[in-house]
Amino acid sequence: MKVPFRQQTSDYDCVPTTIINALSYLFDRREIPPFIVRQIYKECLDIKAYRGTSSRAIQDLGFWLSHYKEKNFNNFVIESEFITGNQVHFQQQSKIVRCINSNGAALLCVQLNRDTWHYILGLRFEEGWLYCYDPLPRSKRFIGTDAVQFISATGQAPNLRIHLDWLDKKIKKIINADEYKYVLGCTNERECLLLRKISV
Repeated sequence: MKVPFRQQTSDYDCVPTTIINALSYLFDRREIPPFIVRQIYKECLDIKAYRGTSSRAIQDLGFWLSHYKEKNFNNFVIESEFITGNQVHFQQQSKIVRCINSNGAALLCVQLNRDTWHYILGLRFEEGWLYCYDPLPRSKRFIGTDAVQFISATGQAPNLRIHLDWLDKKIKKIINADEYKYVLGCTNERECLLLRKISV
């Protein structure tokens, strides 16, 4: 049984919520060890006063997930890769595209404004769009562009789609605040955690 995607509980727990959603997308509920859920919440929210999750915590958690083994949960075998900088893009030979096209999931770090970052779950590509699940649902009033569209969704359906040109654009000359929203940002600040279920 697949578990419906969940929303954030606070303004700061996008990372643990998105990791849990990714695992729910890749595995049935009975395949996910309860210790995994405990560890995700234990390791995340490590920034001062629990206001967010550091890149190091995400990288370490991805590595730990790749090496986790539990006798009673033999089907829980996952491969992760934390990519940064110029590896995070949607051009030809993109690791993100290859991961999603092989039934994986991508935890993408996007900007919401000049100084605020947010994690969403990339699920599929279709005709130049990335379909995602944002754990903090928003309305059309949040952004004034047709390149970012909010979708009504239930279960494990995407609630957001972003045009790849918008997501991967250069932001050095941005003037309008909306232009920052849902972009990957400057190359040296980009990061993404790729997750794939390994069949056993």
